[in-house]
Amino acid sequence: MKLHQYNTNIFDEFRIKCNKCSGLCCTALYFSKYDGFPADKAAGIPCSYLDDCFRCSIHRELHSRHMKGCLAYDCCGAGQTVTSLYGDENWKANPPIAQEVFDVFVKTYYLQQILWYMSEVLTLLPAKPLWPEADSCIKELHLLLKSTPQNILDFDMEVCRTKVNALLNKAWIMVKQQVGHPKDTAGKKDFMGHNFKKSRLNGCDFSSALLIAANLEECDLTGCNFLGADMRDTNIQNADLSESIFLTQGQINAAKGNLNTRIPGHLIRPSEWD
Repeated sequence: MKLHQYNTNIFDEFRIKCNKCSGLCCTALYFSKYDGFPADKAAGIPCSYLDDCFRCSIHRELHSRHMKGCLAYDCCGAGQTVTSLYGDENWKANPPIAQEVFDVFVKTYYLQQILWYMSEVLTLLPAKPLWPEADSCIKELHLLLKSTPQNILDFDMEVCRTKVNALLNKAWIMVKQQVGHPKDTAGKKDFMGHNFKKSRLNGCDFSSALLIAANLEECDLTGCNFLGADMRDTNIQNADLSESIFLTQGQINAAKGNLNTRIPGHLIRPSEWD
């Protein structure tokens, strides 16, 4: 069943471009060694492996060192967006603005996630009646992200989230009506370690679910809703997620797939799967 009509170019803005970023994800955020990062690190403190050119000095070793947190993390393009917004200034060269830059980055990260989901709505054939509303939201947020840091900080995220969540829910209902939902998961959110192997899970609602170490091997996941699902170490080997909805690159990076795993056309297959 075909649910998506892709124009993959609309997702280019979400690709990480570390060469155009001032190391914001490695500095602005809190990291925990328990979650697969090099060490516990407070927000606002640079990672000890961030070099003077804002590059990760152990990037080529992340896989061999089992740095799962670093490998899975994806800023949805927020890093380069904020770095560009400040032009020649950056948090390191101008320490007085550092906290502002970090705050803008965190908020921009959430806005980029919203843009990602709105962009996917524009690919969902069952949700075609919602395309004008999604497009209007995208244009509004693009204007915001090209304005000023203060405008971004002043932006009312709660109002935006309420509006966006309503639209995403409408899109999900339209997809579910087309796909059906033979296996009812509504209201269930804890599937940690659950074995779904070889199950037909078309149209299941895994939004905000705990799928840590769950086994989805060889499952048909057409029309499944993965909005906000925790997919760390989820086994998706030989599974078909090509027509799943609301998957992000970070979720794919955190899961365990292989050459036979099918993923949506706008996502990039992690090199470790090869």
